[in-house]
Amino acid sequence: IVFFISKENFLLLSIPLLLSVLYLSIFNFKHLFFVIVFLTPLSMSLMDLGISVADTEMAFPTEPLLFGLMLLTIFKIVYHFRLFQKVVKHPITTIILLYIFWMIVTSVTSSMPFVSFKVVLSRLWYVIPILFMGHFVFKNHKNISYFFIIYAVPLAGVILYTSLRHSFYFFDKASAHYMMSPFFNDHTSYGALIAFFIPLLFYEFINKKAGSFMKYFLLVVLLVFILGFILSFSRAAWISLFLAMIFMLILKLKINIRWIITSAFSLLLLLFLFQEPIINKLSENRQDSSDNLIEHVTSLSNISTDASNMERINRWKCAIAMFVERPFFGWGPGTYQFQYAPFQVGSDRTIISSNSGDAGNAHSEYLGPLAESGFLGLLTFLILVIVVMIKAINMYYSPRHHKIKGLLLAIITALMSYFIHGLFNNFLDTDKASVPVWGVVTILITIDLYQSKNKSSNHHFADNFS
Repeated sequence: IVFFISKENFLLLSIPLLLSVLYLSIFNFKHLFFVIVFLTPLSMSLMDLGISVADTEMAFPTEPLLFGLMLLTIFKIVYHFRLFQKVVKHPITTIILLYIFWMIVTSVTSSMPFVSFKVVLSRLWYVIPILFMGHFVFKNHKNISYFFIIYAVPLAGVILYTSLRHSFYFFDKASAHYMMSPFFNDHTSYGALIAFFIPLLFYEFINKKAGSFMKYFLLVVLLVFILGFILSFSRAAWISLFLAMIFMLILKLKINIRWIITSAFSLLLLLFLFQEPIINKLSENRQDSSDNLIEHVTSLSNISTDASNMERINRWKCAIAMFVERPFFGWGPGTYQFQYAPFQVGSDRTIISSNSGDAGNAHSEYLGPLAESGFLGLLTFLILVIVVMIKAINMYYSPRHHKIKGLLLAIITALMSYFIHGLFNNFLDTDKASVPVWGVVTILITIDLYQSKNKSSNHHFADNFS
């Protein structure tokens, strides 16, 4: 070991970890599953670790572990398909598989096939092990809580690390963008994941017995998350959680869903009819992002001088232009950042615009698939989001046990915050977001499969939450 360190060959130091993973994959995949969950908030890119492997960039050690767990999962599906039948036949799983299938098709027609197939492979190791192995893990109700806590505790450590570094810069906005490095690329993904876990941690906190050590521990973790949420300076995270909480209150107060849908469509219609005066009004806002929290929130609607907002609009316009040129198959998964530069209009460019293919993606979970996989790419993802949310809401109104309702309400709020955040950014191409988001979707599928059984089974599952 000393010899390898002296030669700066740190990759070989991972051999003990690999042997441990091999042991867990053979004798206890559940422990391997939770090892991956725990390591995800702490993962770092190979570049940050100073490791170069054939010009391949990935999150270490989670992505190699996910790849190994994916192979194990495929092996188990092939040899024990009967055990996975119910999961495969679930409507949410069917749509996820259709979404991935279309990504594979558009990788064949891609403008950069090698890039696209690498992206599809990474999407497979994000989804397959979490979805199929996760289902068996979450059959034990206690593992649902473990999943939330095992991810949240190391993330709380990252928040404390980030906040400490940030304090040396007096918590100013400019430094908030990169204080979470090397664990997160920027403050947007960092803020999105904190927002995602706040409803889940709040559920865990209120669900624990008063006076217990775990309740006090979760209170401390929750307060750390709230601190990180505020200091993230991520406006998209703030607005997404705020809107998700409003949606949660609507569900809690049992306001008629039809009325909500009608109101939403009416609002969209008004925005479309009066788009010109609205844009003119927004153009009058000159408040740039600021250290002042009130001013920072106000800058959200500044589309005239705020570089971040203007660049986001630039990326969205490029995505739409790319879709217009290749409407059916798109340009191929993962190709947006390499192909969007020629579609930039001079008047839309900002001081942070780039032609180098190294400045990120479409900044949208919806427009990204539109540009990269065409109309059907967007459609399959939209159907997935809609089906997940409708299924979750129907399940929330159907169970009788109040603790299952509490869990479902927390899941709905967390997913809603992420799907709203998806309007402004996209992170499902990273391990940080994929593990918790697909994990929570898997929890939803598992609960639904339990509820589809007879009444006694349903009550037994509910009683497990007591």
